[in-house]
Amino acid sequence: MNRIFALSWLTFKEGIRDRALMGICLIAIVMLFATIIFTGVFGYDLSKVLVDLNLSTIAFAGLLLTFFVNINLIAKDIDKRTIYCVLSKPLSRTEYILGKYLGIMLLVLVALCILVIASSSIIYFVKATYDPIYFKGFSWACFFQAFLYEILMFTILNAVVIFFSSISTSSFLVLLFTVATYITGQTIEEVMVYFKREAVANQLTEMNSWIIDIAQYVFPNFSAFDIKTLASHGNFLPLGHTMALVSYSIIYTILLLLFSSLIFNKREIT
Repeated sequence: MNRIFALSWLTFKEGIRDRALMGICLIAIVMLFATIIFTGVFGYDLSKVLVDLNLSTIAFAGLLLTFFVNINLIAKDIDKRTIYCVLSKPLSRTEYILGKYLGIMLLVLVALCILVIASSSIIYFVKATYDPIYFKGFSWACFFQAFLYEILMFTILNAVVIFFSSISTSSFLVLLFTVATYITGQTIEEVMVYFKREAVANQLTEMNSWIIDIAQYVFPNFSAFDIKTLASHGNFLPLGHTMALVSYSIIYTILLLLFSSLIFNKREIT
């Protein structure tokens, strides 16, 4: 366990030194401050737009961090041959997978927590500047619940990064597959509803219906974690719903890490 934490800390420090991280954080902070200007033109919808833009900015920064920093943190080990030094120590490949995952998740958590602090400060400033009538439906609880859901989504997405990194040595392919999985996960609910409606109307074969059902469980449902619209309207989701998604993200992440470990243990590193 100490070896896993040591590797995760090294991964975190390596990510901190990445100049792309500074650029992503700078862009996100500029976008957050820009919301002060944009929200002023929306009148009575000011609080809804403010919350939606702030949460969208945080999610966007998390995606950039995952796609352009975290993927490279794993690819660098193979490209620079440092993985041989790491695995030559008393560290199993499973511990390497877990250490890398914890390291990139720590990086995501620290970065997003900094952004949510900046976002909260901006919302507080705007809330103090405008008349309280504009913030009748605003709720801090809903805002932080939506942020928690984004963190849960990134726990799965970064496990997807680890999974594809255990298969391919190409950072471009890992990026391509991860982006494709993310897009699929964001649209899976609409796609399933469409296909099921088509299945009823056109009487699809049992095989096609079976493939649709399998796809629904294979791909992560990222759209379930997107509650920005609900948060902007001050709609707080029940605790049972939150716990269900927490369980879903934990189970899905564990399965991905398990498969990643099995594949990586069988893989020849060249």
